[in-house]
Amino acid sequence: MISYVFMGLLTVIGLSAALLLRNHHEITKRIGMVSWVSLSAYFFMEYIVIRAAEAPYNLLRQPMSDLGVTSCGTGTYELATYEICSPYHSLMNWTFTLTGIVTFAGAIFLQQCWPNKRGIRAATVLLVIFGLSYAISGIFPADLNFLIHTFASLPGMFVQIPALILIGVAIKTGMPTLSKWTFFCVFLSTVSLILIFFQPLFNDLPGGLLQRFLYGSVWLWMTVTGIVLWKKE
Repeated sequence: MISYVFMGLLTVIGLSAALLLRNHHEITKRIGMVSWVSLSAYFFMEYIVIRAAEAPYNLLRQPMSDLGVTSCGTGTYELATYEICSPYHSLMNWTFTLTGIVTFAGAIFLQQCWPNKRGIRAATVLLVIFGLSYAISGIFPADLNFLIHTFASLPGMFVQIPALILIGVAIKTGMPTLSKWTFFCVFLSTVSLILIFFQPLFNDLPGGLLQRFLYGSVWLWMTVTGIVLWKKE
């Protein structure tokens, strides 16, 4: 439990520090770019955790949260009617939390790279919510507090879509290629979200894969955007 307390403290400290340092332009701009590029490491960490699983883990069907479940067995949380055993759950939950932290830190620090428009400020707030949502999912694993884990995760399923739309519109003239890339990732995330909602009606839909597309399309956008902004500087 101490580990999860540290995750919570680190999240609060990370958000506070990002807000306090957001006006130190040159330093924070570079930190923001590196933060978003580092998101590319997420799936490598997930691969390590999946390889260590002692119960069969279906990448296409099972949600990412299952890898952070702290106990082994069947029925470890309300929706898990199957067996789960993830010995590297601590690594996965730290990955969830750190992913959220670098997401919102990058959003705050890189706001200065976009046109100074009201829509950009709104997009930054939405991406901060997106990052916090993901961080909290690591602080509260599904089997330890299912309600907090679930309700905290819900905003992170859709707030990134309007955020990317606002950014894509704002940079359409100044960065047309990056704007097109942004709308492509919006398309991937939106289609994934729609299909996830239809999953109860169509059991054959690969929920686990769709969830990875939902989040992965945003992390891919952030990784590529971080590189583009670095080269632009």
